[in-house]
Amino acid sequence: MDVLVQSGAMNGLNLTAGPLALFALVASITPGPNNLLLMRSGAAFGIRRSVWHLAGVQIGFAGLVLLSHVGIGAMLLAVPGLFPLLRWACFGYLLWLAWIILRDTRPAGGDAAKTSPSSRPMSCVEAILFQLINPKAWMMAITVATAFYGEHIPHALDLATAIAVCLPIGATCMLIWTLWGASIDHVLKQPRARQLYRYGMATAVALTALWMLR
Repeated sequence: MDVLVQSGAMNGLNLTAGPLALFALVASITPGPNNLLLMRSGAAFGIRRSVWHLAGVQIGFAGLVLLSHVGIGAMLLAVPGLFPLLRWACFGYLLWLAWIILRDTRPAGGDAAKTSPSSRPMSCVEAILFQLINPKAWMMAITVATAFYGEHIPHALDLATAIAVCLPIGATCMLIWTLWGASIDHVLKQPRARQLYRYGMATAVALTALWMLR
């Protein structure tokens, strides 16, 4: 074991980047809270206004990877009740968001529409903070920190490489979801279509909230 660790340290990079890249692709392109919210943001606000939301997701995920490498992720799994608490926090936030989206199915106009919390995209800081209660993001970060080093101990170069591999893949996958949302904007010009879309998105967000508790 010591020989393997020393060998990994001398080589500088213990990370198996190929499997990590495949994991990042599969985990990032599949549905989850971030992708769903970015699709909704793309449809409601367009690509340009959703860029900071997307950037916040990636910055937040990089922070989770860093925390997982220093042991916070393992602590979340080890302390009874702590990870379930994250699930419930995410559940509560997503249900609140579903209610906001549903409430905004009223016709546009008036003071309520102008002051609605859903009348702007998620900010970069809000997206970063959301990652702290996103169970899927935590599980991805914990997997990145533990599953791709064999018997070696990860070093700073491994951490930098893991982030460098995951972020471009994750950003590209999430941009696809955002583009998907933006691509249906022309359909949503019709009030009835936009109302049906908001009902559908509220339902999808609520179902995602329930999925967080599985």
